[in-house]
Amino acid sequence: MTVCPSCYRAVTSTGACPSCKFDVPVEWLASTPLALAITGARTAGKSVLIGVMMDQFEYFLGERHQSFLNPLGTTKDRFEHKYRQPLFEQRNLLPPTPPVRDQGLEPLMWSFEYGGQRVCLSIIDAAGEDFESLAPSDAQFRYLGFADLIVSMVDPLKVPGVAAVLEGVVTVPRGSGHDLEVLRSVLAARAAHRQQGGPEQVLGIVLSKFDVLQRMRELSASPWQSIFNRPGSTLQRDPSMVSEFDNRQDADLLQHELHGLLGQMGAGMLLTAAAEAQIPYRLFATSALGSEPNASTVGRGGIVPFRVLDVLQAALTKKIGVR
Repeated sequence: MTVCPSCYRAVTSTGACPSCKFDVPVEWLASTPLALAITGARTAGKSVLIGVMMDQFEYFLGERHQSFLNPLGTTKDRFEHKYRQPLFEQRNLLPPTPPVRDQGLEPLMWSFEYGGQRVCLSIIDAAGEDFESLAPSDAQFRYLGFADLIVSMVDPLKVPGVAAVLEGVVTVPRGSGHDLEVLRSVLAARAAHRQQGGPEQVLGIVLSKFDVLQRMRELSASPWQSIFNRPGSTLQRDPSMVSEFDNRQDADLLQHELHGLLGQMGAGMLLTAAAEAQIPYRLFATSALGSEPNASTVGRGGIVPFRVLDVLQAALTKKIGVR
């Protein structure tokens, strides 16, 4: 079943969607469609991940796949205004994504060649507030029943055990959304809107702002120092710009290490919630900025991404079947 990348109602041709009037690009029907839903509570870093990931992906495509990243429709202007200019030119942090009642849910879309195939990528950047205020059955969440990869971002500093250890070392967020509750809301919305004929879905749980966890190597407290100073650990390396496709061996090692880390952090309920969704899930560790920002600006060292391409590489490799 072919669906509109904005409202996810059935479409049979390009042009204005009969349901929402979104201008469905020809690339969405003529190439392999890949839909990502980036979800998470407030301050989890969703928009920053998208901005840095797509900026780095453009360079990666040229280097590894000799392909260009072509924005579709209004994506170029919206991406420049909301993501690239504030982050890379003004060096500012991004403001919160407005709730759907104020802005709607228009996807960002790009076309490119990957592994010898044409791909049309759609990314929906939803406000964390929506998952706290809207019912899972709300029609605005219909896209969650059709996304190939549902990304749920988790701020490790909201895990009580981690926050207690790093109190005074880094800035612990106050008054932001509850990551586990949002994850459960996302999965409930996904179940409410799942229909026959949709793609095989994968859940990606992303530990965002991973640079703050890497600060634990500086602590003398056990077991954090030994965990983060382990030679050869996947928590210390980033092969994403080197590997042409998703590195399955590295991904499996990272999965095992993050399983253990979540247990040590007292965050096993995240894995319980993921298992209850009854779809495959993967664990990721990313840091879009690479270091703790200032109050409203990027840190003095600039943007040094860590593993931000893992999420997109995993989705692409699964969708088009390359190894």
